[in-house]
Amino acid sequence: MITRSSGLEARLAGWRRNVGGAVELDLAPPRAPTSAAITAISWNVWIGRGRVLELVERYAAGELGVPSGPPLVLLLQEAYRRDDSVPERSNGFAARDLVDRPAPRHDIVDIARHLGWNLRYVPSMRNGPERSDRGNAILTPLPLGPAVATELPFALQRRVAISALTTIAGRPVRLVSAHLDPRGPVGYKWLGAAARARQAAHLLAGLEDPTVILGADLNIGRGRAEGAWRRLAEQGFEFGVPPVPPTWRHTFHSLPRLVIDYLLVRNREGHIRSSRVRRLDEDPRDRGRSVFGSDHHPLLAEIEVAS
Repeated sequence: MITRSSGLEARLAGWRRNVGGAVELDLAPPRAPTSAAITAISWNVWIGRGRVLELVERYAAGELGVPSGPPLVLLLQEAYRRDDSVPERSNGFAARDLVDRPAPRHDIVDIARHLGWNLRYVPSMRNGPERSDRGNAILTPLPLGPAVATELPFALQRRVAISALTTIAGRPVRLVSAHLDPRGPVGYKWLGAAARARQAAHLLAGLEDPTVILGADLNIGRGRAEGAWRRLAEQGFEFGVPPVPPTWRHTFHSLPRLVIDYLLVRNREGHIRSSRVRRLDEDPRDRGRSVFGSDHHPLLAEIEVAS
């Protein structure tokens, strides 16, 4: 007898076979972990359309409204990768790209090589019939430990979060990039909130580190009323140090405009002295069809760690 759960597992296996391998690059020169501050950016780059290099350059030039001295940590969702590790032909288990206007897409591996930074990338899903995939990534000049990939409970599409340890001011800090499903399983779309709550609980079950920086597209359309948010709050994740709820009305720049992107910290041992999050706008009036090429706003946090 074929049950619904066995059918979902068979579909998940198809999604797994349709992507390439994970990527770990250590390109940045070794650096002493002396800096007590970092700047973290969490951003859904819309299948590689987000202009990551431009954002890095603008940060370095002091054009993002924060000091450019601290090292930068990028926690990216929907990072794009194209290489021969992706199967030549799609087996049909892939995401569609419903965009009616072409735009350049930037390969996360090429970006890492251009910057000479360290990269941890794990694919979640293939991009239709194209020989490419998308997933979560951590990109930074800071040293990174081995990547930990966490496959989330399957609902609509395959989702794999990524984490890695770094050291800031001599303190171990786990960096995490994650992306939850926007809807529930096919035929059960109304179960989207329940699916996200399961995915959040599964992700958190593997995060035992006391100090964590989490960048995520949570897709919580009902905001902090959702079970996914309650799971995060119960596990000590906050908007900052001290906690300051967001004042912006949306992070998803297309319609419907919703707050679905978050940059959170867990500070169980008090190692994070301060963390202040702001939304980045390409246009000060928040106009235009995209934000630095993406349909999501980047979120930026200035984070100071006790040495």
